[in-house]
Amino acid sequence: MMRRPGDSRSWLTGSLLMSCALVISAQAAVPNPPNPSAFNEKELFAYKAKGHGSAAGQVFLRAGSGKAVTQAGASILLIPVSSYTRAWFDKQVRESTCPSKGGTSASETHPAQTSTVECFRGVMEQLMVDKRLLPYLRVTRANPTGHFWFTKIPAGRYYVVSFLEGSGGAHQDERAVGIAWLTLELDADEKATNLVVTDCKSSLC
Repeated sequence: MMRRPGDSRSWLTGSLLMSCALVISAQAAVPNPPNPSAFNEKELFAYKAKGHGSAAGQVFLRAGSGKAVTQAGASILLIPVSSYTRAWFDKQVRESTCPSKGGTSASETHPAQTSTVECFRGVMEQLMVDKRLLPYLRVTRANPTGHFWFTKIPAGRYYVVSFLEGSGGAHQDERAVGIAWLTLELDADEKATNLVVTDCKSSLC
């Protein structure tokens, strides 16, 4: 029995649709790779309670002249290390694409400096706008010499991160804009002192 041309086209179309459906089903059976930046609150539970540890140190940036530049009142964040925060830190802080973190030169224009400030500010806002993470963050402020203290910290691994915005003296070579950071591992009841939180341009990091 011969098929009519219309029947052949219908049969071919049906076969193609069935093949596509089988391919899609096979692909769906393969699980997607885990997302390293996915928020997993279970990794953070231990950081919510009060602990008995403490951390103290100084936060500063290096100006173009090499001078250590501090900023009174600068916010310092103590951020628990998790898959989520590690992805943010590695991409936005450790490998930042923002303009130079050092002091501005006399030839640098005001719009360029503003762009740098906005870039680093955006980096910090990416973390702060996530309400799921806020209960696990600790924040303090630097005194006029850049010193800071955290108390009642549970044991764990942390990033200490601070954005210093246009800090420094009146001269261009005494100014600096950027993010200072440090990684910290704290044991139970440990009192960490003399921490150096800086922009890692020297061997201090």
